[in-house]
Amino acid sequence: MKTTWKDEMTPNERFKAFATGKPLDRIPCLPLVTDQAFNLAGGSMAKYYHSATLMAEAQIYAFETYETDSVGAGPGLFGIAEAIGSTLTFPDNSVPYVSAPAISGYQDLEKMGLIDPHHSGRLPIILEALKIIQETVKDRVATGCSVGGPFTTAAAIRGTDKFLKEICRQPAQVHRLLQYATDNILLFIDTLCDMGIKPSLAEPTASGTLISAKHFREFAQPYLRQCADRISQRCGSGPFLHICGDTMNILDDMVNVGATVLSLDNQIDLTEAKDKVGHKICLAGNVKPYTLWRGTPQEVTNEVKECLQKAYTNPKGFMLSSGCGLSLGTPTANVLAMMDAARKYGKWPITPEQLA
Repeated sequence: MKTTWKDEMTPNERFKAFATGKPLDRIPCLPLVTDQAFNLAGGSMAKYYHSATLMAEAQIYAFETYETDSVGAGPGLFGIAEAIGSTLTFPDNSVPYVSAPAISGYQDLEKMGLIDPHHSGRLPIILEALKIIQETVKDRVATGCSVGGPFTTAAAIRGTDKFLKEICRQPAQVHRLLQYATDNILLFIDTLCDMGIKPSLAEPTASGTLISAKHFREFAQPYLRQCADRISQRCGSGPFLHICGDTMNILDDMVNVGATVLSLDNQIDLTEAKDKVGHKICLAGNVKPYTLWRGTPQEVTNEVKECLQKAYTNPKGFMLSSGCGLSLGTPTANVLAMMDAARKYGKWPITPEQLA
């Protein structure tokens, strides 16, 4: 099953035009495929996470099938923590989770060294997969890599429940762990940049659904800023930043991290986000992953139109995306419906008449 629509530009051409304000054929569209790619073809998820070949083949297959504007692979939310020493469990039919944090107490940081991205954990597998993808698709689309942010990584090193409690009980130690996590993430960011790959950042544990805006500013923003600054220095612009959940009360803080694009969860109303920060930054979002997973193609199309109606006039630009990563088992027909709706209703220049 594939689309019958034909694009006039490659993703590389489309993003170059988008970035420079030149005419483009349609709005960029980036369903957040992530690990759902291997589930598309079927098979053991545990094998996918431990094979560069399977990972690359799955992501390339998803790109060719969906004809999206993005492709890549990554260590996931916990890959850096795993490389540091946290133990992950890999179910056959689900995503990995932390089963044993790397440290039992902050005294353990005394004996912790920094990772080597070429040798630590599964990071060499990720890098090899990215190399295969890059060599296969480089003429059409840039290869990307999403990296878990410092707050999410630190929580996976310590254990999320304990980490969140210790924000109040042991703030100095939490900051110490956050800087350690950041130093390791920066090593991986530099390795990606050396390959010509621009990293993006995902920081779900710093969601406004989990922590207050005050705690975000104190414990998440400074370390995200270090990562965004490094990406900007190495790549010429800041990263694509995704934070799950309700982020309305930290949108300005997310802008101040130094991102180039804010990826918004479907809990966020795009009109409100546009009114609040759209004059400062490009927005991306936010077709519901649940609709993509359990809805019909027509329901997906309706949500695409709604997102475009709300945000296509964003002063700093808008990219169509899903509100979060696609769920395992998301039907191909629904992702194609999203892409085809972007081609039909996001044809450039977008007008109110075509969205009616």
